[in-house]
Amino acid sequence: MSEEYSLRDSVFRAFLKSPELGPSEMTGLLGAKYNSVKAAFAKLAEDGLLSRSGRGNYEPNTAGILLYLLDRVEALEKQAK
Repeated sequence: MSEEYSLRDSVFRAFLKSPELGPSEMTGLLGAKYNSVKAAFAKLAEDGLLSRSGRGNYEPNTAGILLYLLDRVEALEKQAK
């Protein structure tokens, strides 16, 4: 896991690169504890960035991701002023 990203961000970035990976597979990839990765997936779904498509299965929520990015851009633009 990268030290520059939170576990949530590391899970999200890895998921976008390999959306077929669920929490179990992601645990090995990131070297994190299963319950922590599972909680990160749940938080990403709660935040609207992922959608649950079944038990342990997730899909990217494109609309949620775009809205999140727009909010981030707006916040950064406000900081720059």
